[in-house]
Amino acid sequence: MAFFTSLLATPRKASGKTLLERLGGATQLDDRRDALASFKELSAEEPLRLIVEGGIGLLVRLAGDEDAQLARDALETLSNLCDVGVPAEVPEDRPNANRVAGEHNCDMLLSDAELLPAALAPLERSDFYVRFHGLALLRQLLATRADKTHEALLHAPAAAGRVLALLEDERDIVRNEALHLMRDVVPTAPPELANILAFQGGFESLLTIAEGIVREEGSETADAGAGAVFADTFDALGALLARHVANRRLFVEGGALGRVLSLLALPPSHTSGQAARIRLACRTLWQLLRPPAGAAGGEAGGEGGGEGSGE
Repeated sequence: MAFFTSLLATPRKASGKTLLERLGGATQLDDRRDALASFKELSAEEPLRLIVEGGIGLLVRLAGDEDAQLARDALETLSNLCDVGVPAEVPEDRPNANRVAGEHNCDMLLSDAELLPAALAPLERSDFYVRFHGLALLRQLLATRADKTHEALLHAPAAAGRVLALLEDERDIVRNEALHLMRDVVPTAPPELANILAFQGGFESLLTIAEGIVREEGSETADAGAGAVFADTFDALGALLARHVANRRLFVEGGALGRVLSLLALPPSHTSGQAARIRLACRTLWQLLRPPAGAAGGEAGGEGGGEGSGE
């Protein structure tokens, strides 16, 4: 079975197939690194469509390799393949080639229930580039095939938990990318997925970020972009609370409510940024007083999901 479709020009088709065959059969680390680096470059230059066996599946296995360079390059390659905007330039006679290829590769990656959890498993490693490219891959999947990606995460809550754990990364770039995913994904995700994230420590992780920003206000180590991060944090909190009776109960009974109340202290002499922080916290408190959107469905779905996620 061919590795590529007719999206590839004939000269590069042979090159790409050769690289994958070399990658799959190489026993020496340097050979595997070289073959993958060359294929990664090709994936950024041409719209490639891969099948699972010997293509997407091989790259997912390499993403879990103990060699950090192989893992980084495999995840970056997968991100390229699933990005409907890569390459930026396409032949005039195939103006939609990159979108067609990206959608196809997303479908291939999501066609097997084990592939996405395996692709996200390396996020447990502390390597910056492994985490960065792993999050980039997930963002591409969510942007192109949101429903299928949500479904895959629902059936692999541990994978969702790995993404959630990155909110604790001390590197701002990784933490903020994980935060942006939370902020952007939860509002449109199935209520059950928001339930999983809440019961796996979502409130605790988000409030830890907010509290850290408050502690550093006015210090030499304060981040100039802290206001935007604080806003993203409370947007994500609000999304977790919006449709879930079970999540709201966890928020109140699990101590998150008290932590938000502690953020309301405002000195007599305060900045506009501090006032904005108070408004965001008050918005969350006000949200608790309003009926959740779709409360009837959220009650049933939230309670069931909460019990399963909490075990």
